[in-house]
Amino acid sequence: MTNIFHHLYKGAEEINTANLIACLKRTGPHKSLLDVGCWDGKNTLIWARAAGAKQLYGLEAVRSASKIANQKHIRTFSARADRDRWPFPPHSFNCVISNQVIEHLSDLDHFFSESSRVLTRGGYLISSTNNLSSWHNIFATLLGWAPFDFSNSSSKAQGIGNPLAVHRGEHDPRGSTWTHKCIYTTRWLSEWGRLYHLELKYVYGAGYYPFPAWLGRLEPTHAAFITLAMQSS
Repeated sequence: MTNIFHHLYKGAEEINTANLIACLKRTGPHKSLLDVGCWDGKNTLIWARAAGAKQLYGLEAVRSASKIANQKHIRTFSARADRDRWPFPPHSFNCVISNQVIEHLSDLDHFFSESSRVLTRGGYLISSTNNLSSWHNIFATLLGWAPFDFSNSSSKAQGIGNPLAVHRGEHDPRGSTWTHKCIYTTRWLSEWGRLYHLELKYVYGAGYYPFPAWLGRLEPTHAAFITLAMQSS
């Protein structure tokens, strides 16, 4: 069963990456790009190529990872995306991107506010995250369980509240940095972004557990991962 879940996840993850690349090309080219939660910068370089970005920046809370990203010639700052003021002046970037980040944040108002502040007029916030309204999460809550994508909410043990969670009972040495604080739906994030003058333009989906991952592209409302492109007005 674990192998099946892992296979389904990898298929969804690959399509999600392809969706982000397609979205960057569709909304670009972007001269300047900020990757929020860039980790070691490996994916940031992929985003930069897709966006045609020459000015490349990163924001990463884990200092050891931000140092590695800097070594890849990504000007990376160590800061918490949901607490600290981002160290950039207003209207600095044509594109702000975050991949599997916002579900780890405690204050999404701060994230949207700072994204809006540092974006140029007409610039794009592109964010990909887990989808609360995916079928596997709906199924879990119908049974009275924690949604699959919210079962790693404790830094002490993974999979709490969901007996079918893949990593149930395991301890993650990365601690609270990697726990999920909340997971969202497309409409939820769309309306939240609008509060900060960010208008939803495009939605992509990836994964459709327990069905083939490509179905998420056809019907993103219940996909495992959603990618939203919001334009600054």
